Amino acid sequence: MAVVLKCPVCREKFKYDVSQGWPDECPICKTDINNRRDDDDVVMPNILSFKTKNNDKVARDIMDGSEKRAELAAQLAGTSVEDMSSLKITNLNDDKGSLYSAKEVVNPVTRQMDAIRAQGGQAGFGHTQGAEFAAAAHAPVDMGNGVLKPVEPYAGARAMRRLQTALNPIGQAPLPREITDNPNYRSRV
Repeated sequence: MAVVLKCPVCREKFKYDVSQGWPDECPICKTDINNRRDDDDVVMPNILSFKTKNNDKVARDIMDGSEKRAELAAQLAGTSVEDMSSLKITNLNDDKGSLYSAKEVVNPVTRQMDAIRAQGGQAGFGHTQGAEFAAAAHAPVDMGNGVLKPVEPYAGARAMRRLQTALNPIGQAPLPREITDNPNYRSRV
């Protein structure tokens, strides 16, 4: 029975009669594509999705980085790595049924938010409430003496401007054209 196969090297499709077994080489690029394995080899497919694999990789990289940070902290403090072992992250969730490797955060804040929700209250802001609070920031408020005054509109923007003028600029990120014109630039694709 002839089926259409795709070469893993040249990515071209070709018809092949599978009743004769798997082809030894691609008829197009002549590359060896036979999977020669012993019958007792244990082979498992990778069933992770791109989404779960990336999230898991972030957590694993954080864990690996924590070991390096513990070593650097020990060098700076002049002690052993065992003394700095509390800096290591070692409690990732390795349960196969869990969605992410990172543990669920449980602290006094999350417990209080759960208690508020259990009583029918709301913990945190919804996307509509942010707009309501932004609009209210520009509305005049009675200050108690008959004077109407807005409650600090643009306070964050003013604070940012003051900080930017007070601090020396560190540098400016290169523009996209400057990045791609760099002779050391390598495309991700």
